[in-house]
Order: sequence, then structure tokens, then C-alpha cells
Amino acid sequence: MKNILFATTALVATAGIAAADVSLSGAANVGIINDGTAGAETDMYQNMSITATMSGETDGGLTFGATLSVRNGDDVDLDVGDLGDNTSGAIAPLSATSFGSVFVSGDFGTITFDRDGIDNVHNDDFSHDVSYAYSAGALSVTVTADIDNDGAAYADGEEFAAKVVYSAAPVTVTVATDDSGEADATLAYALNDMIGLSVNFDTDGQGAESETIVKATYANGGISAHLALADDDDDQWEIGLGYTAGALTLGAVFAENDGAGDTEMDITASYDLGGGMAIKAATNESGAYFVGTALAF
Repeated sequence: MKNILFATTALVATAGIAAADVSLSGAANVGIINDGTAGAETDMYQNMSITATMSGETDGGLTFGATLSVRNGDDVDLDVGDLGDNTSGAIAPLSATSFGSVFVSGDFGTITFDRDGIDNVHNDDFSHDVSYAYSAGALSVTVTADIDNDGAAYADGEEFAAKVVYSAAPVTVTVATDDSGEADATLAYALNDMIGLSVNFDTDGQGAESETIVKATYANGGISAHLALADDDDDQWEIGLGYTAGALTLGAVFAENDGAGDTEMDITASYDLGGGMAIKAATNESGAYFVGTALAF
């Protein structure tokens, strides 16, 4: 009786409101992880999340929407390059909820609000609160801003950032900057469906110096590869290989280790079991690793 009454009340309460779409999705991760430090113990991790996605449209044609995530479990970083950040025995709990995001979109572009959840489009070490994006043909513009105005956190700027992309096959040009005065630009050229070339110039680079990176990529069938060369004193080269065969995906990246003469090594593997379940694993040159399963609902 209570369920029937609730449903009837909800129908009356929403009468006359424009139709909107609301959907739920979920994700979960569980496995074992080790940060690779001497004497580190292997930890178990598990986490899960539920995300509500809502969207609607006004009578005048504006679209709007919002997302909200509820999360629980262990906060682990499964990016192979950051496995060492998962300190043994001190994995932190996830926050119970996120602030979520809200957007409004129309002919003028799209405005998104997500407190501390939007990456600075030039330097994603800094989080912003608002973004504006607009596209017209081959040209797209994105601007992000921090509203909190935390002067201590932004002593060098980074409160505002902008990125412009011009893409007209086979050429793509990307320029990004922020109020710190730093900027980077990338020119990419697709030779064909398999081979791509790019040149990136960064006025910040390693150690606050300018840096130029030349990169070549290859992809054909289940095989991919890339080679990157930089004029930086710390990291001067990187080679990546990838292979996909059916449900199996393998990847390996080798690079100079901060000018120390050593070689960084990142190895990843995943196997898609279908239905939203996959087995994933990764390791690096320090001995850090994880093996686990990822679930999508």
C-alpha cells in the first residue's frame, strides 16, 4: 500500500512538468594492489559507484542536464604511471558523494558547472569550477575558470584557462594557455589512416623551461605503436606498443627515467569477459602492480 501511495503521489506532483530523461549507471572495482616500495605489503581494494544522469529540454530549445555520483570503498589510482601513489596499508576511503555537474546548452555553446571537478584545460594539475565550450565547423573553443579564487593555491595564476582547436583533416592545431602566462601548442598531421605525426611546443616543460616533443603514431588492425622524442634534459624519449586480439588488450611503454639513465617500464593487460566485466592488470619498473576486475552496470 505504501509503495502504491508513493507512486500515485509522485505522478500528481510531476503533472505538467516537461518530460525529462533520468538514467542510472554503476561501476565497481575489486582486486589486489602493491605500491612497489621495499617491504610493501599487498593490499586488497574495492570500490563502487552509482551515477544518476539527468537531461531535459526547454520549450525554447535549450538542453540542460546534471549528473550526480554516490561512491564508496577504497580510493586507489589504477593508472599504471601512478601505482606508486597507493601507499601500502594507507589506502584512503572514497568520499561518499561528488558535487556532480550541471550544464546548459544551446546555439551559444555549452556552460558546465562542477565545483572543483573541471580540469584547467591548459594544466590539469589545477581544478576549476566552470567551463564554456563552443564549436563552429572545424573550430572549437573551451574556457575554464576557478570561482573559489584561492590565492594560495594559485600564486602563479591558473585561475583561468583557454584552449582553441582547429581540425580540418588531415591537420589539427591545438593551442592552450592560462593566466600564468604559460602556453603550449600542438600541430598534428595524419599521413594516412595508419600513420600520424605531431609536434608539441610547451613554454613550461620540465623545470619551467620550454620543451618540444616530436611524436609519430601507428595503428593498423590490432597493432599500435608510438615514438616520442623531446629536447628536455629529463625525459628525452618514449616508445609505446599495443596489441589487441578479440577480448585481449596488451600495452607496453618504455621511456627515459628523469635523466637518470634508467628506463621506465609500464605494462598493462585487460581481458573483456563481456556483459560489463573485465579482468585488468598493470605493473611498472618499480615492481608496483595491481590485478583485479572492473564491473560496469
